[in-house]
Amino acid sequence: MNKLLQIAERISQYAVWAGGTVLLLTCFMIAVEVVLRKGFAVSMGGADEISNYALAMSTSWAFAYTLFRRAHIRIDVLYIRLHLVLRYVLDIVSLLLFALFMTIVSYYAWLVLSTTIARQSVANTPLATPLWIPQSLWLIGLLGFTAAIFLILAGVIYNLLTGNTARARELASATTLEEEIE
Repeated sequence: MNKLLQIAERISQYAVWAGGTVLLLTCFMIAVEVVLRKGFAVSMGGADEISNYALAMSTSWAFAYTLFRRAHIRIDVLYIRLHLVLRYVLDIVSLLLFALFMTIVSYYAWLVLSTTIARQSVANTPLATPLWIPQSLWLIGLLGFTAAIFLILAGVIYNLLTGNTARARELASATTLEEEIE
């Protein structure tokens, strides 16, 4: 189980690098667009549309990496004062609710994509981008994130059942002050 989690974490790291690269390239494209507009009164056209797609894709591709790093926002004022067993219960419940929520979001994202494909929808912009392209990239990120939640949930339960509480804590608990300082 822990090997599978390591592989999933590595994949999420590659995905976040890809998303970051896309954002960086988008920044360069926007800079060129600004220079062309201000300096030469010429526009490439579509920079704003592409940057919107890049932001949606790169954000969804970064969700799993953020989860593996336990960097999602948590309110842990009470959590850190609770008994360890109750913390594990809360970790499992939070992962279950997170998984449920992301399953629903992914399902509706799939419905949006399938409708787009069925209708052969394109953006109502000068680029007329076939919308299945950015929506597919967005959905891949959402599905990867949902899979990561289920893997971490399974990993926490597995490690708790095998007595490896330290690994279970590494996977799902809120970060401590010492961990954040590191």
